[in-house]
Amino acid sequence: MQPQSLACRSARRRLSGPAIGLLVLAGLLVACTSAHAQACFFSSSPAGIGFGSLDPSSAATRIAFTDVRVFCLPLSFTPAWQFAGANGNAPLRMKHATQSAFVPYTVASSFTGMSGFSQSWRLTATVLGPNYQNALVGSYSDLLTVTVTP
Repeated sequence: MQPQSLACRSARRRLSGPAIGLLVLAGLLVACTSAHAQACFFSSSPAGIGFGSLDPSSAATRIAFTDVRVFCLPLSFTPAWQFAGANGNAPLRMKHATQSAFVPYTVASSFTGMSGFSQSWRLTATVLGPNYQNALVGSYSDLLTVTVTP
């Protein structure tokens, strides 16, 4: 069975004024089972990851995160994570709401511990200051689909 991923949508926030509004939307997580009785399932879905307003004049690196729980069999199994964006994957990038302008970002997963039988993970998104210091003012977003496989 091939890994599958489904996307869920969250409301976008439109910002005005001199700041750039950036918002990453996290996707609904779906897992698959391998032929060797290894399986991972999500016991919680991530919330949206929002960078808030970014000021191009200061162009500071911004980090945002969301937490998610994964149940894997066997319990000690560590899943593999894949991230795909609606606006590109190499790099992931957010698109301006009305213009053909993009701001790249990265996402990483990190294990944070166990919660009962589920593994707790943090998905951390980063947008580097130099990547938005000359960006057009407006709202940027991406639909991020997260897939985990055993």
